[in-house]
This record gives sequence, structure tokens and C-alpha cells, in this order.
Amino acid sequence: WILSELNLLIKEVKAFYEDYEPTRVARSISNFVNDNLSNWYVRLCRRRFWKGDYSDDKISAYQTLYTCLETIAKLSAPIAPFFMDQLFQDLNAVTGKDKNESVHLTDFPVANEALIDLDLVETTHLAQQITSMVFSLRKKENMKVRQPLQKVLIPILDAKTEKQILAVEELIKQEVNVKELQLINAE
Repeated sequence: WILSELNLLIKEVKAFYEDYEPTRVARSISNFVNDNLSNWYVRLCRRRFWKGDYSDDKISAYQTLYTCLETIAKLSAPIAPFFMDQLFQDLNAVTGKDKNESVHLTDFPVANEALIDLDLVETTHLAQQITSMVFSLRKKENMKVRQPLQKVLIPILDAKTEKQILAVEELIKQEVNVKELQLINAE
């Protein structure tokens, strides 16, 4: 999912740069880093990062995070040159992956269309929206997240939305600390 989001970001940022829209570039990158990378990917992968053994799963989680950070450094270099060069050099010092001394000497990232799964991105966005709404309701009712809820009712309009919610049901239940999701046909 995060690699799909990253490749969509590459396409979006490239289009904004071509239209001379640096503010929109910065907002897109900021939204990706805050909403997707930090608040979802890193938080959801905490167990993968901190597991005791150095398994393939742990290596994969780290490599995905590295790819995202390296790409962010390359995408952001024109608008934040010094900070992104430092980020790039710090990342590269650990791996030695890139022979260039500076992020400014690297090629601009190119989106890999094969890694873009729009259905997965849409499903994840739906999970994020549902989670956000449940958190808002909890806050409004002064109910802390550590207090489990018995059930959350979610209206659905079509079979596609139902399928998407069911695909991320366990994630939503875990995130908002609820025992059951009940889907209600809103037609």
C-alpha cells in the first residue's frame, strides 16, 4: 500500500513541478509523510521494526521505509535543498547504495506503474476515514481509545464498499479498539 501511495506521489509531485507549483509540491509531500508514512505505515509496522529476530519481514519493513525516505529526499530536494541533502547523505552513509555524493546529483524519481494498486489505496483510505470518524466520535463522547467498544455501525452504499471494509475489518477493529463492525445497508 505505501509503495502505491509513494508512486502516486511521484506522479503528482512531477506534475506540480512541471506546472511551477512548489507550494502544492510541499503540501503533497507533507501530507504523504504525515498522514501515510508516519501516522499509518510506521505506526502499524512498529511490531515489525522491533521484533527480536532479523527476519525477512523485518528487513522488508525497513527496506520499504528506506525507499520512502530516499524518494522523499529526492522529491523534496528542489524546495528544501540543504535538509534533503543531509537526509540523503545520512541514509546513504548507512547503506552506500548510491554512489552520488549529494541528492542533487541523483536522477529525479520515476513512478513505477506496476507498483500502483488503486484499489488497495482506495481501501486503505476508507480504513483511514472510518478510523478517523470513530476517533472523532470517541473524542466527542469523552471515551478513551483504551476503553473497548462492543460494536460500531457503518452504513454502506454498495457491494464494492462492503468488500473494501471487510478487507480491512481487523485493522479497523484493532485501531479503534472495537470488538465488532456491523455493516448496515444504507440504500
